Amino acid sequence: MNINDYKKVTDRLEPDERCRKEVLGMNKGENKIKQNINEFDEKVSGVEVKHGHSAMKYISIAAAFVLVAGGIGTTSYFMHRNGGSQFTDTVEEETTAEDTEAATEEVTEIVTEEVNTPVDSDYEAIAQDLTDKYLESTNVMYFGNVEFDINDSITFYTYDSTDDYWSDNYGGERTFYKVTDERFNSCQDIYENYKKDITSAPIKNTEYTMPESYLDAQVIDGMSSITSWLGRDVSKFEDGSRVDLRPYHDEEIEVDEEAFSINNAIYVEYKGGLYVSKWSVDFDSAPYYGNGKHKNVAVYTTEPEIKEENGDTFTVSRFSSSGNYNEKFTYGDEEIFTFTLENDEWKISSVSLGVRPEYDSAIAIQNYLEKKSEYNDINIGCDTEKSTGLGIGHIMNNLEVLDYNKETKICKVHAVLHDTQGVDAIDMTADVNVNPNGNLAVISADITRLKEYDSSLDRQGILYAN
Repeated sequence: MNINDYKKVTDRLEPDERCRKEVLGMNKGENKIKQNINEFDEKVSGVEVKHGHSAMKYISIAAAFVLVAGGIGTTSYFMHRNGGSQFTDTVEEETTAEDTEAATEEVTEIVTEEVNTPVDSDYEAIAQDLTDKYLESTNVMYFGNVEFDINDSITFYTYDSTDDYWSDNYGGERTFYKVTDERFNSCQDIYENYKKDITSAPIKNTEYTMPESYLDAQVIDGMSSITSWLGRDVSKFEDGSRVDLRPYHDEEIEVDEEAFSINNAIYVEYKGGLYVSKWSVDFDSAPYYGNGKHKNVAVYTTEPEIKEENGDTFTVSRFSSSGNYNEKFTYGDEEIFTFTLENDEWKISSVSLGVRPEYDSAIAIQNYLEKKSEYNDINIGCDTEKSTGLGIGHIMNNLEVLDYNKETKICKVHAVLHDTQGVDAIDMTADVNVNPNGNLAVISADITRLKEYDSSLDRQGILYAN
């Protein structure tokens, strides 16, 4: 019976209480449905139709209205269609405003479930974002890439009371500048910045997880302790004092941990402040990891390249260069990133070293020339030129990658190399196998003498690549 039928009856009869409540309930329900439909029409009118999940949202809303409006009159039909033999031929059902609201709430839950946004699987965008963040955090931790005040410093002088030779040759001044970077007030802050995009268990086949404290943590790309970069609170030492690395002379206690931090770490904490090592920010005094006042921090030389995709994990290759070779290397070191979906969030689960075109080519050239006596006068790793450094520094300083085949991992390189007196001696072009899973080797070489061989300039001693 519809509302108009009820009106005809009530013109002539006085209804009982149950009938009156039923009429009022149906009237409210009908008005509410009409109001919702009108509001829906107003919202949809003039709006561009969306596909995918947006379209499903509108379809679900429309379906909700059908269920609410038609549910009263169609309940018996659907029950019978789905096995109504258990019911009597006539099913009487009272429907109230509370029932209508309950049905609406139930439908609302269904709609909410339909419009859940899926996890982003744009692998290229994810790789770009997370590798950029990783580089930023490692530049901070490894290279001291923070703001600091050169006029606010602390200085200590390290020595080893058990080793005079080390003290005379490797000990000495260790100066730190006050960090003024508002992002970091402690070593723990730097660690938190580093691990925020790394999975909770980054090292495969171990029980290791990223712990709460940096003092117990390891770096993801080498399994070395983070305390190699992030030191301890060294407030127990006075500014300007001598610091003994082994003051205990006890076999069970190898070194003083705070003293070791002063000698080795990039950062230390001192009387409530965070300090960064002069070695890491002043290029002239940095023997290994100096970054030339932040001009030579690590940079990417390529964009991320997707290597493998597998649903909730994928692998990316990206090359980076650091230190003195930023402007010289075309590629640098290949970093292999694995990304994993953890708690609906993409994170880095591993970082490993891949191909190193320039470095590996230099090693192969060093081995190649060392075995040929006619090139004994060529500087392939000695320190006679001082500025070129030890090992294969001279070769890498003069090496240019002309071409690199990512499939075969063959490099074509060119270099003009000096003799042991620093004079241009040979012009060399070579094809080099740089596959890290194979033997680093010069496949073919074209060498032209620019200066006649001089046996008096022959290299002395055995060479080792750095």
